[in-house]
Amino acid sequence: MDVLPRQAADAVVNMAADQMLLEHYPAPDRVRFRPFAWSEPSYTFGVSQSWAKYRALVPANIPLVRRCTGGGLVSHLDDWTFALVIPPAHPLFKADAMATYAAVHEALLAALLAQGQPVKLSPVPEGQREFQAPDACAHRAEPNDLVRSDDGRKVAGAAQKRNRHGLLIEGYVWKPFLTGCDWLRFEKDFLTQLGSILQSAPVDVAEPVYDQFDHEGTWAKFASKEWNERI
Repeated sequence: MDVLPRQAADAVVNMAADQMLLEHYPAPDRVRFRPFAWSEPSYTFGVSQSWAKYRALVPANIPLVRRCTGGGLVSHLDDWTFALVIPPAHPLFKADAMATYAAVHEALLAALLAQGQPVKLSPVPEGQREFQAPDACAHRAEPNDLVRSDDGRKVAGAAQKRNRHGLLIEGYVWKPFLTGCDWLRFEKDFLTQLGSILQSAPVDVAEPVYDQFDHEGTWAKFASKEWNERI
């Protein structure tokens, strides 16, 4: 598993970087992981959601950018975020969304339990689930999301995009609900657990060098009104 350097950027750059990681990574057969931070408070929202609805909810001075993954509105005011790409040849690529969420969140769970944090996986309900809109996905826990074991508040969630290039998982952990967490230790423990689950040991790599045309085109997409306001 290639582990890229942690970098901070704005919402446009971060969302573009995640899609580049999926579609233009120079070692496409490798599992790759990108931890990242936000250079300014931001919100993102799912690829199939309404711009107008969420723009009305987010303060006008805070950027709002459409992700290439699903889900609803997510606040990036104080979270720990990452992108993971699983290539098509990996066994987990063909698994359903529930299984891939579970794999990633089991690694998150183990890393947080190692520090005594009160967390658990949200249970998978029996029988058929009723459809629920993703509007409040940052607050309502879905099956295999990570929640606090004492009061049920959602701690971590993720969204996915699967195409011929691989499976992109964009995930976050809400830091204010995990008082006293050592985030440097958490990152190390999470990568160890994730590498074990994916059978791909973490290896630090340099920031990838992308084709300039692909890089500029992807950035322009996420910065454009046509992308962000298309629905």
